[in-house]
Amino acid sequence: MPNNILLTGRPGSGKTTLVLRMVERLDEGGFKAGGFVTEEIREGPQRTGFEVRDLGGGKAILAHVDRKEKPRVGKYGVDVEAFERIALRALEIGKKEADLLVVDEIGRMELFSTLFRSTLLELLEMHVPILATVHAGNDEFTSGIMSREDISLYHLNPAQREDLLEVVDRSIRRILTGV
Repeated sequence: MPNNILLTGRPGSGKTTLVLRMVERLDEGGFKAGGFVTEEIREGPQRTGFEVRDLGGGKAILAHVDRKEKPRVGKYGVDVEAFERIALRALEIGKKEADLLVVDEIGRMELFSTLFRSTLLELLEMHVPILATVHAGNDEFTSGIMSREDISLYHLNPAQREDLLEVVDRSIRRILTGV
């Protein structure tokens, strides 16, 4: 039985929302999630960047339109060091203390970090299950992860988000309880 769950879908399909709802449900059920999420930064109606947030509370700007340095994804300058400082620390703590690791997301910005790539591959070999989101694009690294035998892959779209939440909830609880 696969030990890890991967959600994929187009931007705006609700991947992060579903993950955060699962974290709440697990917390209410006595399980602890560790890891990180990435969320949009908005100024009015405009998306101006992305923030990386440790589920324990630490946060940093992952990418922003005002950041002119490289690397870049579209109009966003990516701060790889800030991402690694928050995300990798969260994963390190989570693998020791959590019942489930959250990795939101395995995307173009995050994949600029070679340390993140190697850490993710190591984590997939460990006993702590992972709930991760992955960008809808296609690259060799994410294709390799999505094709692993220890991964259950779910494709998300807004129309079936609620149904998929229930499916993911049952799958995670089966993984965590062994039932």
